[in-house]
Amino acid sequence: MKITTPFAMAAALGIALTATASYAREVRVSYGDLNLATAEGQKKLERRLDQAARQACGFDEMTTGTRLRSAKTLACYKEAHAKARNDMALAIENERLGG
Repeated sequence: MKITTPFAMAAALGIALTATASYAREVRVSYGDLNLATAEGQKKLERRLDQAARQACGFDEMTTGTRLRSAKTLACYKEAHAKARNDMALAIENERLGG
């Protein structure tokens, strides 16, 4: 499946994550093992999505000679994290509706 948005829902299989075009990394986050009707399940999914956004954008990769992240990396992470929160809300609503 080709994903063109930073994060996109992928049916019941999970959430596929692709960073902005300049990074173009795809990360798959599954949540089939979580009960999204509970706060605990939602927190676990939120942590997984945050880690995936960090991985997709290279957020934890340091450049030699600096501890600062590039503006592109920060923008990618912020965009990916915001989109992940929307996708998470869709997943929770989908589970609530029994889908």
